[in-house]
Amino acid sequence: MTRLLERIREKARQNNPFKNILVILIIFILGSCAKDPGQIGYVIQPEDSKLNVAFDDSTSIYAYSRLSDSVQTSHMSLSALGSLNDPIFGNTIAGFYTQFVLSAPAHNFGEGKTLDSLVLQLKYANSYGDTNAMIYAHTYEMMEGISRDSIYYSTLQLPIGTTDYSNQSFLPSVNDSIVVGDDTISSVIRLNLTDLDISLGEKLLNASEEDMESSENFREFFNGLFIQSQPVDYDGRLIYFSLSSSDTKLTLYYSNDDADSLNYDYIITTATANVSKYEHNRNNAGLSLREQVINGDTALGQEKFYLQGFGGIETVIRLPHINKWAIRGNVAINEAKLLLPGYEDDNFFAPPTRLALYKIGADSSFYTLTDEYEGDAYFDGNYNSITNSYEFRITRYIQSLINDTTQPNNGLGLFVSGEPVNANRFIFKGNQFGSDTTGIKLEILFTDL
Repeated sequence: MTRLLERIREKARQNNPFKNILVILIIFILGSCAKDPGQIGYVIQPEDSKLNVAFDDSTSIYAYSRLSDSVQTSHMSLSALGSLNDPIFGNTIAGFYTQFVLSAPAHNFGEGKTLDSLVLQLKYANSYGDTNAMIYAHTYEMMEGISRDSIYYSTLQLPIGTTDYSNQSFLPSVNDSIVVGDDTISSVIRLNLTDLDISLGEKLLNASEEDMESSENFREFFNGLFIQSQPVDYDGRLIYFSLSSSDTKLTLYYSNDDADSLNYDYIITTATANVSKYEHNRNNAGLSLREQVINGDTALGQEKFYLQGFGGIETVIRLPHINKWAIRGNVAINEAKLLLPGYEDDNFFAPPTRLALYKIGADSSFYTLTDEYEGDAYFDGNYNSITNSYEFRITRYIQSLINDTTQPNNGLGLFVSGEPVNANRFIFKGNQFGSDTTGIKLEILFTDL
């Protein structure tokens, strides 16, 4: 069209004025026919056939908290020791069972062997809670063994001996170094297990040649140790240890007729078993938490609800009327975002770095959401310190409920991510947080097809 008009204008310049008038009329007629391709047919498109993108955050949603079942804590990367006294969540005590194996099989302690000491050395990893709080360590011999091939849970209760070999309190210096012999070791705690009673040290020193022949034989001879803390009166702290570190070991110091200042190490490897044990006592927890979590008053979740790691507290999220979206007809969900704002509290216990969200199946089990396969950047669940909140994108999950209203709608399960080794806790605003409208909600961006 543009080239045609240019040719007409050129001819106009070459002809007489009378013809120019005719050319101008032709140009006007042709120009009036030129339209934006995007507008062609727009005025005759039926109103009900246009795609409408809209936003909605009025979908009914509510949540409530309940006690978690015990969590699997065998073969964990970290093991915790300590106690927390949280004015809202109550008291938590952490400890662990662990095996040891021989650093060198068929070791002989020699003639005239004499015990000097038995020291348990544990490598610090990190901590949680009041950094000025003392840690209390009590160490007992296990009277029953554990297996690397078995699965154990945080409520495991094994028989232990009556003798406490440490009964020691200490203020952890996570970043400090200590000198042991000729070596300087960073970030460890050393518990002397012969200060109060030497019987365990004597037992290990007097192991038979058969007991020391292999690690398998040694595990039959010595089941391992249970290290436990005690309740604290306020605040408290947990210390996480890396049991698989080469700096974590049990060392027997001794002498014999041939030499003094000898030592032998019992170590923890990937072939040894360890199990974390957690105890939660809600007797001194906040009244609102106890009424909701212990006594089952789920209506209290409308104001606030709770989450705690270490197999403490989990949350159920319900969307009871989501199938009403199917009444709208053919709807495409562009984005469905679950918003979980935090309830302000004055406690200094840090929030979880990340949360985990699962679909609750018909058998009450938890299943991975399809949205999670989109990757962490999309699915989210990370703590936002600026807004004191979390959010998840659950677009595909919501779309599936709308597309098939016959499938079970049992809700979602919310957990602390990595809860077997994560004690962090959080308080959320419910869907009716007073007169505030900033509670839990589902934001939906959709297209009406």
